Parts: sequence; C-alpha cells; structure tokens
Amino acid sequence: MGQVLESRGGGDAPAAVHGDPLPRRAGRWLVRAFGPVDDVRSAVETGAAVQRPIVTGRRIAVHGPRDGVDGGAMAALLSLAFAHYRQDRVLALDVDPGTAPLARRFGVRARRSLADVADGNPPDSFDAVEPLLCAVRERLWLLPGTPGDDGNGLLDARAYRGALLPLSRFFGVTVVRSGSGLPAKLRDSVAAGAHAHVVVAEETRDGVVGVGRTLDRLIAAGDDSSPSRTVVVLVAGEAGSDPTFDLAGALDLLRGDGIGVFRLGRDRHLSATSVIDPRRLARATHTTVTRVAAEVLRRSL
Repeated sequence: MGQVLESRGGGDAPAAVHGDPLPRRAGRWLVRAFGPVDDVRSAVETGAAVQRPIVTGRRIAVHGPRDGVDGGAMAALLSLAFAHYRQDRVLALDVDPGTAPLARRFGVRARRSLADVADGNPPDSFDAVEPLLCAVRERLWLLPGTPGDDGNGLLDARAYRGALLPLSRFFGVTVVRSGSGLPAKLRDSVAAGAHAHVVVAEETRDGVVGVGRTLDRLIAAGDDSSPSRTVVVLVAGEAGSDPTFDLAGALDLLRGDGIGVFRLGRDRHLSATSVIDPRRLARATHTTVTRVAAEVLRRSL
C-alpha cells in the first residue's frame, strides 16, 4: 500500500531501526510489481473509508486497560493515519497523566494544555485556539490534558467536559488517549464524550481480561451501545508465554458481542525507538492501523 502514513522526517538516532527486516523490505518491491489486483483494490477502499466525509467532528477514545506504551503508540498511530488521509484537522489529546507518551511518540514538546483551554473563555474560532496547540505535522496538532511533560497537576472531569466540546468542534477527528491512570470521574467523562472507542491490550490472558473489564466499565457507566462502537486491538505478546490460553475462543467471544477485533504484530521500530517515523514502520503495522482507523470511524457514525 506504500507509505500510508507520511513522516515529517528527523527523529532520534534509534529511529534507524525498521519494523520489517531487510529481506522483507526487499521482497516488498516484488509484491508491489506483481501483487494481486485485489490487494491494491482493498488498500484503496480502506483509504477511502478513512477519508469518508463527516458532518460533525468525531471523538475517538483510546483506552489502555494497563499502563504501558501500547495505548500511547496506538493513539499516535491513529492520529497520524487520520491526518495523512483526511483533509480536515486532527487533534491528538492526551489526558492520561504520566510521562506524556504522545508528545514523545511525536517527538515534540507541548507547552500548553487542555487545562489552559478550560481556564479561559471558550474559543470562538480555530485561530483563537491554535496558539495553545502544538503542531505535529500538517493537519495534526497535539494537546496534553495537564501542563508539563511529567503529568503534574490534575484535570478534573468538569474542566474536561467544559473544554472538550468547544475545542473538538474545530477538528474532523479528535483522538483522546485515556488510560487506567485517570481518576474514575475523568475516565468516565472521556468515555461518555467519545463517539467510538479503541481498547488496546496485549494478546495474552491478562490482556483480554483487562479488555473485558474496560468494556464492563463502559456499559456500567450507562453506555449499552458501547460494544457496537468499540474496536479492540490486541498487540502480539511474547511467543509461547501461555500455551494454555485459548486466544481463538477469546476473539470469538469479543466478536460475538459485536466488537471489532484486530491483531497487531510486534513492530521492531515501535519497540526500539520513542519517536515514530512512519517510513520505518512494518508494512503490516501500516495496513492494520489504517484498517483500525477506517473501522472505528465507521462505528463512530
């Protein structure tokens, strides 16, 4: 499918690691030249699905049942995919306190936060709010929930609700990184304000149990429609870590509830570096992330 996500270039030194090993990258050129027409058609259709027009901005919450980099990486990858394909603005909003994983994944440093938006008057135009945002690349901006890269300070649920709606109306898609580190009221506010959800976990027994708990929490908060608006992304765990775990059965149970399920293999580039360079991601990562973006956007409507 080629470079489904563009890059601004640069990055830290470890970014030289490619997601695919050299033999696989070399073989990719043969696939491009002689690959089946159906593969090309499928890629075009997926890209068109991510580009689908929307009347009002969509808010997509990315949940990580357990602390870790996967939730932040997926939120960053989805934000890059939407910004690449779409012609409207995309906002990556990181409300989970901690070490600012979205800023690290984008290789930028944000100086203002959603708390600053909440403290001021509601913005009446994008020009009014743009000085508070951190530009990541064309059509993509970043805003943390709290000031500082260390996550000090708390954003309460009321401030989040008061700032999110006035802000998100200036963007076609807002990707909100949530997580287990949020206070319960703020976590529930993030879920309630989302049009669709992405739940990221390791492809292990504990990971799937964590997914179940997250889904139970969404339903308990009064969102009975959440399964139909949810996509689960299971990231490959260590090979042979739990040979007794019935992964196929767990996937069938999730799909039986109407949940979209995707599996994402390990990517050497994501593991070896903090700043994402989309040119160096594994081809399978590009393909899966684009499909996740298309599916969660569809479910958000």
